[in-house]
Amino acid sequence: MTRSGGKAQRDSFVEPEPAKVLQKRQLLAQVARRTGLRNTEVKTVVEATLAELGEAIAAGMTLALPPLGRARISRRNDRTGGEIITLRLRRRIAGEA
Repeated sequence: MTRSGGKAQRDSFVEPEPAKVLQKRQLLAQVARRTGLRNTEVKTVVEATLAELGEAIAAGMTLALPPLGRARISRRNDRTGGEIITLRLRRRIAGEA
């Protein structure tokens, strides 16, 4: 950062990209396509998996799920209407052993 006239200026500010969201129905379709299973079979397995992951996170567990990575809770806040949990996800770089 450089200073000009007493104000901080950012030389290389980059606008963040809009968030890309993977909806559950898209995940189900992609898993069905990759596995060759029927959508109903995939839905049962994916929903059970998401429920288990949710329970593990709620219990404060660290998730070690290669190739997704290792996720741990970095911050937790109880708010009106729900709980906000911030996860830190560490992933290996492709090709790294």
